[in-house]
Parts: sequence; C-alpha cells; structure tokens
Amino acid sequence: MHIAICDDNVADRKHLERLLSRESDKRAGTPNILYVDSYGEKMHFLANPLKYNLIFMDMSSEPGIVEFIIEHLNAMGYHAPLVLYSDKIDYTQIPNLPDYVVHAKKPYIPDPLPEFLALGDANVTGHVVTVAVHTNSIINHVPKYTIMYAFEENNTCSLYLTDGTSIAVDEKIDELRQIFEPFEEFARVNQNTIANFKYVTAVIPAILEMQDGRELRIPIMRYREYKLLKQKMDELD
Repeated sequence: MHIAICDDNVADRKHLERLLSRESDKRAGTPNILYVDSYGEKMHFLANPLKYNLIFMDMSSEPGIVEFIIEHLNAMGYHAPLVLYSDKIDYTQIPNLPDYVVHAKKPYIPDPLPEFLALGDANVTGHVVTVAVHTNSIINHVPKYTIMYAFEENNTCSLYLTDGTSIAVDEKIDELRQIFEPFEEFARVNQNTIANFKYVTAVIPAILEMQDGRELRIPIMRYREYKLLKQKMDELD
C-alpha cells in the first residue's frame, strides 16, 4: 500500500513516519507492507497524488491550503481515503468535503492506525485483483499479478512471488487450485504445483521453465496443452 503523509510540522511528520514503520513491520512476510512518502509542502505532493491508497494530512502553514489540495485532488479524480487530522485547524468545519475524507484529531497515536490502514487496504483490493489466502489464520490479499507459482512441499504450501520472496499459506494445493480456477493464466501442472503461465519463460517436454529459473516437472502428454497456454498468455500481454 502506498501512503502519503502531508504535514508541515516536521516533528509531527517524523512521528507518524515512525508509527507507520512499526505498522509495516507487523506486516513482514506478507505483500501488504507499507510504502510511505512524506511531504511538508503542497506542490511536491500534488505532482503525483493518484499513486496513493491512503493520505494522512494536517497542513496549516497557509490559510486555505487543505481546501486547495482537496480541490486539486477532486479535479484529478482522486477517491482513496484521506484522513484529516485536526489540530490548530478544525477540519470538521470545512463544508462540502468529499466522501473520501475521514476525520481524526492530533496527536498521532498508534490506536486508530490499523482502522485507517484497513481503509487503505480496501482501496488497494478495490483496484487490484487479489487472491485471498491465509497465513497463520490471518487473511492476506495477495495481488494476483505478483504470484509466479504455488508449490507444496512437506505438507506446506507457499506462494512464490515476482519480487523473489515467498509466502507460506495455510491452504493446501487442492484448495489453492480452487482459488486460482477463475483465472485462466493459472494451471495445476503437477501434483504439487500451480503455475502462472504469464511467468513461464519456456515450455519443453516434461519441464516448465519459470521466470525465477525454477524448473517445474510436467506430464509429457500435456506438453502441447501447456505450450498453447503459454502462447495464449504471451499474446494477451
């Protein structure tokens, strides 16, 4: 998730950075870590605000600066959550704020952050197709496009991702097959493996070569089927 902090109080901005870093640490081992950018003035932020799934804001150094920013966000088509933290200015008194605005009060404290981050997570899942899996009984929404293959070994399944990391999941390979069934780029290629053919680099008799260099065994009688599936995925890219 991409987060922007817009706060012209340096100490407050740094404090929120630290709090969000702790929240990101809690998400280690999942694809849901936080990418945080901080801004102390409006124009650098407004250069590319649509990349953000969540914004925290308290800008009070200029009269009307928050109204100015929101007007520009509306013009750009922004619709992700924006948390306005009232301090010197009571932002609840600004009329006709868009529906994506959420109100809070300073100081920045840890307690409400998971609730606000859940709003950002919902924005991510609303724009990126995700696969819902579980890690230690906690649900993870993994972006579909990041999954190269799933592999079961020693009764444990892991998703191998395009960034070189992997995620151990509670689901078994049969359950993952059902989860991936709606997506045509995924196929169960052997008893222990489901491959994303968008990341197959070569299909040769008995073997799929994956983008990360791994070789996956396949039944030789399905070589032609998988060759055609790879060609189809290549044509769609």
